[in-house]
Amino acid sequence: MNREFSREIERLVKVSLAFHNLNKLVESKLNLSLVQYHCLAQIRCQPGISSQALADAIGLHASSLTQTIKRLSKRKFVFVGEHPKDSRKKMLSLTAEGMRIIDSFESQIETYLKVEN
Repeated sequence: MNREFSREIERLVKVSLAFHNLNKLVESKLNLSLVQYHCLAQIRCQPGISSQALADAIGLHASSLTQTIKRLSKRKFVFVGEHPKDSRKKMLSLTAEGMRIIDSFESQIETYLKVEN
């Protein structure tokens, strides 16, 4: 195997592990994973977004998004409604509790992420 390729793989593994560890820390402290936060943030920016459009916007496979949305809906962070013109599509919007958790997350996240402007 090419030595440069091996170094690149090593770097990617380190980044992956760092992300995994950060996600576990944030989820344990703030009660929301980074992926869940990203979903909520996109829904906040685009109220009524369809599940498919959300999956496309965040780069998640639709089946993975379905599980994430089910978890967020069960926790009463997201309302899943019917599309007025296509009953196969679902429209997503934040609940009051969803807005509260995303605001809380954003006010506390800098403790765990070093954001540089």
